[in-house]
Amino acid sequence: MPELLFAKRIDAYLLNEADIEGLEFNTPVPFYDTAVPCGNPTDLGDAPRIYIMMPDELVGPYDTYCTRATGDSMKNLDIMAGDTLVMECVPEYRSHDIVLAEIDGEKTLKTYYMDEAGNQWLVPANKKYKSIKLNSSMNIVFKGRMKHHIRRAPQDSLQHILESIEEAKELMKKQGAQSEAFKMLVVKPECADKVVGRLHELSDGKLKPRDILMPFRAAMEAGAIRRPTWAEYGAEFGFKRSSKTSLSDYTDPTKNKFADEPQFWEMVEDFLRLIR
Repeated sequence: MPELLFAKRIDAYLLNEADIEGLEFNTPVPFYDTAVPCGNPTDLGDAPRIYIMMPDELVGPYDTYCTRATGDSMKNLDIMAGDTLVMECVPEYRSHDIVLAEIDGEKTLKTYYMDEAGNQWLVPANKKYKSIKLNSSMNIVFKGRMKHHIRRAPQDSLQHILESIEEAKELMKKQGAQSEAFKMLVVKPECADKVVGRLHELSDGKLKPRDILMPFRAAMEAGAIRRPTWAEYGAEFGFKRSSKTSLSDYTDPTKNKFADEPQFWEMVEDFLRLIR
């Protein structure tokens, strides 16, 4: 295990737009486009190497490279997944440095700390994770000290965007097919859009089956629709909004469930106007 000297903390910090405004991006810095784990150590494998331009002021006197963070074990230090980490390869590492350490071939980003007894630790910034005590049986190599981290606006992957759109299209297609099927219940096909739309307006947002199903019974009373089956109702309006028993009971034309309620007869008039 390497000898790592205790020294005063050197803070690494999150760069924002004000920090880099006016700086000239004139120094090529290697960028390893493979995320550095901030959780438990993970084997990264070979990292393809490209270069990005950085200002001299951010590079400093030591060999510098950039990579990306992932995971959440350093979140209490405001290091988030997707942040670009600016790492510098220093001749010695100091207590409180945020370091990229390779332990038995696996890399992890943690805070290095040496306690009063001389024990050396890698400490996460999230209570979900445990500190790692370094010992002589470990093959340990420090790959760099974090100097800065840079955060950019989040950007969704093209693959996820396209997959989400396709899922939405499929859902719209199914919903469209369901609506067309329910419209077959409307007595006057030329009024189908208006009648089904009004049923949604009057029943959406209601919580009690009685209130949800009153518009359907009113539309039946007006002669605008025929009595829906459970499958027809559920396909268009959702099976969780009522029950098969409630639908059967409240749309039963032989029962006068709503006869004494003025609101019901107002709905009946409403549907009569729609089909005239």
